[in-house]
Amino acid sequence: MKKVLITGWRWMLAYDFTKLFSDRYELVSLSSSDLDIKNFQEVERKVSEIQPDVIINCAAYTKVDDAEDIGMKDNYDVNSLWVYNLAKVSSTMDIDFITISTDYVFFGDTEKWYVETQNEHPINQYGMAKYLWEKLALWENKNSIIVRTSWLYWWGMSYKNFVNTMIQLGSKLDSLKIINDQYWNPTNCKDLSIAIWELLENIEKYRWQKLHFSNTTENHGITWYDFAQEIFSQNAISVEAIPCTSSEFPTKASRPSYSKLINNSDIQLRNWKEGLKDYLDNL
Repeated sequence: MKKVLITGWRWMLAYDFTKLFSDRYELVSLSSSDLDIKNFQEVERKVSEIQPDVIINCAAYTKVDDAEDIGMKDNYDVNSLWVYNLAKVSSTMDIDFITISTDYVFFGDTEKWYVETQNEHPINQYGMAKYLWEKLALWENKNSIIVRTSWLYWWGMSYKNFVNTMIQLGSKLDSLKIINDQYWNPTNCKDLSIAIWELLENIEKYRWQKLHFSNTTENHGITWYDFAQEIFSQNAISVEAIPCTSSEFPTKASRPSYSKLINNSDIQLRNWKEGLKDYLDNL
């Protein structure tokens, strides 16, 4: 049985992957409290002790606005230095390394989608740290695989995500303003976990590649407003959804206006509406 080390245990992707595939692999899951990510020697010692066949890095700093100032050091420690340490250690031990990146590595200023080979151009500190994360992983370990995804949700009503927030607010309010000028793909964590499982089963095909794993959408993606409307519809929630621009909700960090990810691999995720229905059926 293949041994898989998963970092970022408290993050929803690690949780869901473990829940789905604990019977298929020998899984070892670590959280930040189990390992000092900034200490190369400690990372080396821990990985050597576990001796995994594959490392899946799910750890991430995701406070996009804080990454611009008060959280900048944590952002680069987790989203760049941590990956460098893991990639370097896994390379010396000939371990496959899968790490999860983001659509925020792209500029996103034109009405287009992004393929795996597109040039990166991040517009905020979070995206820049992830951009460095990708470069360091591929530089240090020839067996690295970059999985880019966007806007994850899952893990039930106890977890804070956009779907849960819309259900809660839509059930309480008569009307709700929702941003309608940022286009992307949502991603059901269960679907992403299954895609990573398929990747693991044929890992030799995908080494040193960038892959885009998100639920499929029509045209150039959907907006927060589109996503919310579908959430309300599938839940039969009667609330007036009012489309608005992102300028009405200013943030410290700039966001790409268009960041739909196109997946050109043979591992495909289902349509976003099917993924959402599955999530809602399982709440």
